[in-house]
Amino acid sequence: MGKTAGPSGPEHVLRRLASLALAYAIGVTGALLFQALNLPLPWFLGSLLACMAAAVVGIPFTRPDWLGVPMRAVLGVAVGTGFTPAILSRLGDMSLSLALLVPWMILIMATGVPFFRRLAGFDTKTAFFASVPGGLTDMVSMAESAGANARAVTLIQLTRIVLIVFALPFWLQWHDGFDIAARALTGRIHLWELRPVDLAILFALGVSGWWIADRIGLAGPAIVGPMILSGIAHASGLTAARMPFEVMTLAQITLGVLLGSQFRGLTWIEFRTTLVWGILFSIVLIGVTVAVTLGVAKITGAPIHPLLLAYAPGGQAELNLVAYTLNLDVAFVALHHLVRLAIVIFGAQIVFSRLKK
Repeated sequence: MGKTAGPSGPEHVLRRLASLALAYAIGVTGALLFQALNLPLPWFLGSLLACMAAAVVGIPFTRPDWLGVPMRAVLGVAVGTGFTPAILSRLGDMSLSLALLVPWMILIMATGVPFFRRLAGFDTKTAFFASVPGGLTDMVSMAESAGANARAVTLIQLTRIVLIVFALPFWLQWHDGFDIAARALTGRIHLWELRPVDLAILFALGVSGWWIADRIGLAGPAIVGPMILSGIAHASGLTAARMPFEVMTLAQITLGVLLGSQFRGLTWIEFRTTLVWGILFSIVLIGVTVAVTLGVAKITGAPIHPLLLAYAPGGQAELNLVAYTLNLDVAFVALHHLVRLAIVIFGAQIVFSRLKK
């Protein structure tokens, strides 16, 4: 008797590939719709919204999980290209706005914990990890280890990231009159315009940065490591190579698919009892962020638009992508989010050690 193909046989592989192709087809469709409607950041936000809707209604598509690390490394290297030699002379000017991130993070958590405890009825552990504006994976992992409701934390953190990432580009385009499409074209370089040596340098920065960050235990190594290494290489003038448009487009669609698909399995009960509180808290956060940003801008004299992205408590990868795409002083924004991540992880670890007891 002949052997039948098992779970890893050709038929299974073809089904997986078809399901993966469906994910990208959904993402690209959403991106093209956004582009046709002249909505901001179509490749990222369009694919995110389309895949989020598809995940909620139960369309079976495969998440490109294996591309998560490479695409975050691409983004990290791309953000690092914004660290020109001139950034070194600006560090002193940025010191005050960087220092003010500490009370800002404390204010967010001091607002969030009572919000989720008293209004949403969460237990203390779940309320804390739902409030902390840190990386999704880090917060959910800590929440699970501390005995909090990891599913609730996941939904709240996802809601915060998605709403803030959506709100800011739309605000900039419709309220502040940004020509986002034109800004996205500034400095664009295509794959065929890069020399092979420049491609090799960008690839080496991504792989080496991720490997080093992972070995020394940095949070978010896939983006933080390549960003730091690329930033050092570009700030020191060792290279001026930029990430090509085609690779960045693939990264944006992939990140949109990955983030949108996180909403798979969302039930009406979860929406009514958890997601609504996440939406309300995110709206509060957006309002407070605008107020705080205006105050910091007056104190420091920093430009308001990069400062708004720098202080927005969304996802580090997503907001760095927004800054990079809009050419909004990406080094300034990235440095602030790197410091924010360090503050949040350090503070969360202290509280985490007490919550586990």
